[in-house]
Amino acid sequence: MPNYVQVYFGSTDDRDRVADQVSSALGVPFQPSDKPYADYLGRTEDLALDFTVGHELEDDAGIPFEDMPHVLTVRDFHRGQLDEPAGRKMFVALERLGHRPIYLVRGLQEILESVD
Repeated sequence: MPNYVQVYFGSTDDRDRVADQVSSALGVPFQPSDKPYADYLGRTEDLALDFTVGHELEDDAGIPFEDMPHVLTVRDFHRGQLDEPAGRKMFVALERLGHRPIYLVRGLQEILESVD
């Protein structure tokens, strides 16, 4: 089982605006990244957050990946004890901003929460 969860969501805003919204909603500063796996990186005492705009996933396992170009990956430093609870809180914060569709998934196939 992966030691991370991902929040996939759609938005019509540009990437920098979405990154600012994510940072504000989560209360975590994000910095631009040159890493191949993230456009922006954030960190708390217990969590590493990778935010990416765009991916190459196709709709799969009932998840409309193609409608959700934004991906927030939540990894914790405690071997998977905090990633899901933190991911659920972040899902709620982003859903309140009106981002749709929005899915919280583990391992690209296990849907933990969703709003279309």
